[in-house]
Amino acid sequence: MIRINLIPEPERKEVKGTGEIFIGICVLAALFAAIGAIHVLQGNRIAEVNRRIAKAEKRIKELEIVKKKVDEFKAKNAELNRRIEIINVLEKNRTGPLYVMDALSRAIPNKAWIDEFTEKGSQTKLVGIADNEFTVADFMQALQTSPYFVGVELGVIKKTELRKLDLRAFVINTRLDYAGKSRAQEKTKAPGAPGNNPEPKKAVKE
Repeated sequence: MIRINLIPEPERKEVKGTGEIFIGICVLAALFAAIGAIHVLQGNRIAEVNRRIAKAEKRIKELEIVKKKVDEFKAKNAELNRRIEIINVLEKNRTGPLYVMDALSRAIPNKAWIDEFTEKGSQTKLVGIADNEFTVADFMQALQTSPYFVGVELGVIKKTELRKLDLRAFVINTRLDYAGKSRAQEKTKAPGAPGNNPEPKKAVKE
């Protein structure tokens, strides 16, 4: 069968060119649509990130306020502790020496006396005279039982003569603990300390 194309040659070229233009327009339209969709999606992501950043910045500011309050509380607490420590030191300095001197006077035997009491820091040196070695030993034992004297040691003991009497000169080294009374009281109040566990009462038979 023979087909005859009745459209002239120039018109056929024009129809073919129109189809290519239409296809190009469709491709461009699809491309612009894809670009627009990507732009919208990217914009949404950027907006979400910005919201998260704003939320994080707000949280940081809230935490900074909390941190500031915590720092202020720590500073006030440190100042309070410092004042309490000063009060404790003043109290020890006010009453500590009195208790130490009282404990020392109670510990000195009748046949001994102290000529020199030297304190340097917490180290203390007692220089005195006793009638014999046994009196010095009793004196050291009495100091050891006192909560105010720690690490009692005999430094020197030697013979000496005073008014034609054969005596013993001694040097005792120790450390002072002005808080000894309070520590002794704490030990006494501690569970298991002597006197804190009363014996159960025995049943009395009638």
